Amino acid sequence: MEATFLSNLWYILAIAVALGTDAFSVALGVGSGKRYKGQKFRLGFHFGLFQGLMPLIGWCIGSIAVEWVHQWDHWLASSVLFVVALHTFYEAIWPETMERERDLSRGWFLVSLSVATSIDALAVGLVFGVLAISPILPALLIGLVAGGMTLTGLFLGRYLRACYGRIVGVLGGVLLLFVSFKFLAI
Repeated sequence: MEATFLSNLWYILAIAVALGTDAFSVALGVGSGKRYKGQKFRLGFHFGLFQGLMPLIGWCIGSIAVEWVHQWDHWLASSVLFVVALHTFYEAIWPETMERERDLSRGWFLVSLSVATSIDALAVGLVFGVLAISPILPALLIGLVAGGMTLTGLFLGRYLRACYGRIVGVLGGVLLLFVSFKFLAI
């Protein structure tokens, strides 16, 4: 079942926005703290890069496993996205306190934030591999959307309160649940 990018554009866009909510929420928090030179570029670039690379890594893993799970791939895809949605809800409802004294857009802070906000994209890439969805254009779209949402979050972080980041995270979880249930209809 080879799926093309254009036939699934709306679902992939929904996934990209849902995945980008983690980056957006983190950017809201970072953007509301002390500003550092180059912070917007570093966070936007790295969050977008990691969000774009993780689906490719997941796809490689998923495409290797496709022959073993072909009979129940839609259940696997739905389950993985359901768990990712629950994780998104958890992070939105119980966010960890971010340290405001350091520039979170440098060094290991940047790498850990980039990985943490893109783990969900790895799981989505696994789903792409299992369902034989070509990963290149979806990964590019996911990375661009995440980078754009990061920049938007940094700009809005100056004006919005931290509780709005929770609402955005919950909305991302709702989007992921919707996409998760869509896979059950396949």
